[in-house]
Amino acid sequence: MKLFKKHKQAEPSESPQPMGVSAGLPRPGDTLPASLKAHSRFIKRVSCSQCGGPKSLPSTTAYIYCDYCGALIDYDFRIANADTNAGITNTVFHRLIAAVQEPLAQAKARGDRDGYRELYRQVFSQWVQECHMAVSPRAKNDAAFRDQLVAYLAECAVTKDLDPRQAPLDARMETLAAALQRIPTPGGPWMVAGEFWPYAELFKQQMELAYALIQETGVDALDPDHAPPGVALRMEYSTFCQSWLPHLSPTDGERLLKLFGLDAEYDEVQPQPTDRHQCGACGAELHTLAGARQVVCEYCGYTIDISSEAVPCRGCGARLSLPVSAGHVLCPYCNTDTRRI
Repeated sequence: MKLFKKHKQAEPSESPQPMGVSAGLPRPGDTLPASLKAHSRFIKRVSCSQCGGPKSLPSTTAYIYCDYCGALIDYDFRIANADTNAGITNTVFHRLIAAVQEPLAQAKARGDRDGYRELYRQVFSQWVQECHMAVSPRAKNDAAFRDQLVAYLAECAVTKDLDPRQAPLDARMETLAAALQRIPTPGGPWMVAGEFWPYAELFKQQMELAYALIQETGVDALDPDHAPPGVALRMEYSTFCQSWLPHLSPTDGERLLKLFGLDAEYDEVQPQPTDRHQCGACGAELHTLAGARQVVCEYCGYTIDISSEAVPCRGCGARLSLPVSAGHVLCPYCNTDTRRI
């Protein structure tokens, strides 16, 4: 996620979409190297902090939801990077934020938190609409979730930007960014040179400080995904790494991943006996594990109740598993109003 703006001088996404990648990052059709094995055939080794269930089924998005209770449990950098969305989403964000730089600076100068927050709400509202692939799949179809997400992102930005401890760090970041160099390469992306590692380490310091404050002040409670501690920070690291990896050598790329703790271990997917359910929100077929109570449909983003008996549609007979707390849905196959029994 793009919670905080980067300094304009150092924003690599202003360059054209890179033709090549480094650090073994996959492109569509590539065979994934062992060091970066993830995506469809591999699962990040993680268990749910809410119910303790291990992740066993592959995820189609970078947002890893529990197979048993539907809680957000982690964020998979490898999947996020598999389709190289970072350049697009960062470019859109910087286009949107550039339009409000002057009023943001004015609001910050006079200590106007409400005005600052409202400007960021406008930016994130438009950004989520244009870049829904960069956020939770729930944001695409669930308007209430999307509004809460925008409010959360805006409050995180306010908390970070208006923290007086960040001012000297911002000034140092500007100095380091100005010293970075871009070295052209024939037929490929430019490569970064100069004081990149102090720049990356200072970014990490800033984010650690920001998210500690976000937790101390209770801003993290606004997150509609109720992410466990550390997930939002890893998302921030992921965005940073996605932006810079194409401009580093493979060796430096691996060093960057290790610096931010994104070199996680993965297990190959093992066949699992699953039950089939039909999502009452979009009609997608859901494959679930025995003992699962609710799961996130990665096609429409709704949390689906699979512990209750499926509801037969009165029109076409489809047996639908309804979203949690939903009393009825319009059947995704025939549009008949279908209610819980």
